[in-house]
Amino acid sequence: MIPRFPADPVARSRRKEDLLLASGLLRVQAVKELQDLGGRADVWGRRWLWLKGWLSDPAVLAAAGAGLLAASGRQGRFGRALRWAWRLWRIWRPR
Repeated sequence: MIPRFPADPVARSRRKEDLLLASGLLRVQAVKELQDLGGRADVWGRRWLWLKGWLSDPAVLAAAGAGLLAASGRQGRFGRALRWAWRLWRIWRPR
């Protein structure tokens, strides 16, 4: 239940100051929390961009392909599965 406004001007002024102080503190806390959340989002965004750049590097893709080809000759069933996965990925990937 919300209390009624005090009739006394001094009490009313005191109540107004208390409410302004509380709203100011809440505003400062909200800004701090948003900055913290934004900082964490920036970290994950940088990690994602690093990973995306690393995976789009032709040298990395060539090394992965060479690894798949080397593994496919020695592993039997597993090598065939890797070879099919590589072929399907090459068909699926955007150009």
